[in-house]
Amino acid sequence: MQQPLIAYVDGSFQESIGTYAFGCVFIQPEGVISVAFGNGNNPESAKQRNVTGEMLGAMYAVQCARKSGYSAIEIYYDYSGIECWVTGAWKSKNDLTKKYAASMREWGQSIRITFHKVPAHSHVEYNELADKLAKRGLTEGNGIPPIRRIDEMELFDGV
Repeated sequence: MQQPLIAYVDGSFQESIGTYAFGCVFIQPEGVISVAFGNGNNPESAKQRNVTGEMLGAMYAVQCARKSGYSAIEIYYDYSGIECWVTGAWKSKNDLTKKYAASMREWGQSIRITFHKVPAHSHVEYNELADKLAKRGLTEGNGIPPIRRIDEMELFDGV
């Protein structure tokens, strides 16, 4: 059985520029670490602040895992909605969270998605890195990057 892809995801928001962003850290079964980030500024989506980035990160991670041929992904997150909207533990009350939950459920029919909650800002190494990438995405991101294979992404060199 194929080992799952591990993904740490996080989101950020900067009110002064009306931009939300996400960061993803991908850990492949053989230990290779890749990173990605992106951003957006849709005014309606920006109303959800960093939550929009959190959702985008999870969606981006699942789509890249699917494109890379993985049959399973483990998503590590620090915002409970990432899991709770998908599982139905929380009711999706707006169009954005409804679309997120529906997309993740649909994709979950072709890839096993497992969620793991980690505490925010508590020195969980890859969660901290996902947070830094999300903040980097605010200023360096150029929209939402194309869905790519994990082996086509920027490698993390530990710096």
